Amino acid sequence: MLHLRLRALVAAATSATLVLGWATNAPATPLGSPAPSVSSLQSQAKALEADISSDTEAEMIAGEHFDNANVQLSAADARLSVLRKDLVSEQVKTNRAKAHLRSAAVAAYVFGDSAAAQFGAELTNSVLDAGTVDTYAGVATGQLHSAVVALQGDEQRLQTSEATEATTIREAGAAVAAAAQARAQAESLASSRQAALHQVKGQIAQVILEQERARAAAFAARARAARAKAEREQAAADAEGSVSVIDAIENADPSAANIAAVNEATAIANSAGSLDEPALQEVGTSPAGNAAVQAAELMLGIPYVWGGASSSGVDCSGMTMLAWAAAGVALTHSAWYQYRETTPVSLTALEPGDLLFYYFPNDGQDPVTHVAMFVGQGPYGTQTIIQAPETGLEVSYAPMYYPGLVGAGRPVVG
Repeated sequence: MLHLRLRALVAAATSATLVLGWATNAPATPLGSPAPSVSSLQSQAKALEADISSDTEAEMIAGEHFDNANVQLSAADARLSVLRKDLVSEQVKTNRAKAHLRSAAVAAYVFGDSAAAQFGAELTNSVLDAGTVDTYAGVATGQLHSAVVALQGDEQRLQTSEATEATTIREAGAAVAAAAQARAQAESLASSRQAALHQVKGQIAQVILEQERARAAAFAARARAARAKAEREQAAADAEGSVSVIDAIENADPSAANIAAVNEATAIANSAGSLDEPALQEVGTSPAGNAAVQAAELMLGIPYVWGGASSSGVDCSGMTMLAWAAAGVALTHSAWYQYRETTPVSLTALEPGDLLFYYFPNDGQDPVTHVAMFVGQGPYGTQTIIQAPETGLEVSYAPMYYPGLVGAGRPVVG
């Protein structure tokens, strides 16, 4: 039964090795093929995740086979150790019995009846018949011979058991080696697929980043077009004296395509004083920073959407990325990456457009989990900021706050 279990372990480990080898040699994507789309990359990632789940199960099974084989090998080693001790003991007994038998035979041959008489006297003091003494001597010698034969039989059985256990140990060792190889291949395959999954996720992130940069460029172009349109309309209104900026805003097409233009016109009207309100932006020394603030203000009222970077929704780093893209500076869609991409600036030297970085423990594991933009003069005085706060809220102004503040940074203008 033990041999059958060991053969099953060897077969299972060998089968696992063959399956893992087939999976490792699966065909790769041909070189020179077109760049995959996000959906196809996501399908690849999903398939890899399913394969990794199967690999993990195969790795666990291979580990169980390895552990079972080691248990069988340890048990066989223990049994063989006991058998060898018993064999040594039996060999000592056999050799001692053989020595006694030789001594008795030699004594009977050399000394004859006197040896038998002496032997009989030692056996009992009540035996007076010399024939009875001879009988005792013969019986004792025969019993000694039988004991030797029995010991030799025990020794032979132990030697046979030792040979059987040696075969068992060889089979157990083969099972351990096969199981170890299967487990190593399972671990290697899982590791390679994890690396492939990491690569695919990196490709997904790169494709999404490129798409976001393209949307940011398009957004910046729309912002510039809206600004130019508003300036033309304002100039025409000033020249004709018949159409005010307020009328242009109220009569504007409220479709999504013109939201940026309406917001831009509102910002221009605010700065021109036609709404009888103070200007909301303090002009800084950096034209790029001023442009970034203007672009951020165009996004006021856009809802917060995690991972968003478009007119339908933005998150904190999506807003700052789009705003600075309008100023001609490319930033990564990540608060932590933007922190590393900007030049540190003192809080006493903040200018409009500078970024404020925060860490909130419940937002993730990165050292920076939120980003806002410094505006300067605004609804909250000279410490006004603009941000995409969180789910359920919209891009809005806020007073500058310090809990969780990690530091400030200024994007590098090329």
